[in-house]
Amino acid sequence: RLLFAVAVAVGIAEGQTAVALGMAAAPLFSLVVVPLAFRRRPPAPGGEPGRRGAGDLGLARGGRFALAVLVIMVAEQTLLNAAVLTTELTVADAAVAGFVFNVLLIARAPLQLFQAVQGSLLPHLAGLEATEDRAAAARAIRVTVLAIAGFAAAVAVGLLVLGPWVMDLLFDDGARYGRWGLALVAVGMGLHLMAGTLNQAALARDDALRAAGAWVLAAAAFVGWLIAPVVED
Repeated sequence: RLLFAVAVAVGIAEGQTAVALGMAAAPLFSLVVVPLAFRRRPPAPGGEPGRRGAGDLGLARGGRFALAVLVIMVAEQTLLNAAVLTTELTVADAAVAGFVFNVLLIARAPLQLFQAVQGSLLPHLAGLEATEDRAAAARAIRVTVLAIAGFAAAVAVGLLVLGPWVMDLLFDDGARYGRWGLALVAVGMGLHLMAGTLNQAALARDDALRAAGAWVLAAAAFVGWLIAPVVED
């Protein structure tokens, strides 16, 4: 994904199409592991104790898990993008939609960085669940959540002090960015990252369906809040 953007920046490629291809290439390339996973040989009978065997992982169960994860991904993208889309529909002002998009970059940028942590957290927690080391799993979750809380607090304080100045420096659009509103977005970003951490723990415990239900409820409530005429400005 990064290389496509670099190619545009240095002049090897040009246009939005090259950048869009980079966004699509990363998830498509990651799907290469799927046929490799199906080619793995099942363990011999009487394998390691405390671990699930290949017989426990049927196609139906795997399909339900994959569908639940897909629903979670759609709900997460809804939380990240619905504010911009509903602003375009309800306000019909590109400048206001752009303002909302700029503010939500406070949440988007850390989420992109956190994907690397999430990618390593799920197999780590799944391994601990397989060995029934619940104490280590709880400790890993607690450390991650505390680190996120500290990071979100630091970002919120930084935005309280320098938020409007930084936003004016980054986006020369003449909009007024309130420091308290920016700090509130930083708090929401921290809660979103914590939710992602707890989501990985739920997936590791084979509780994907309930996790998907929680994400769908949150996304639906968020869209309802955006559409309802509660706040005039």
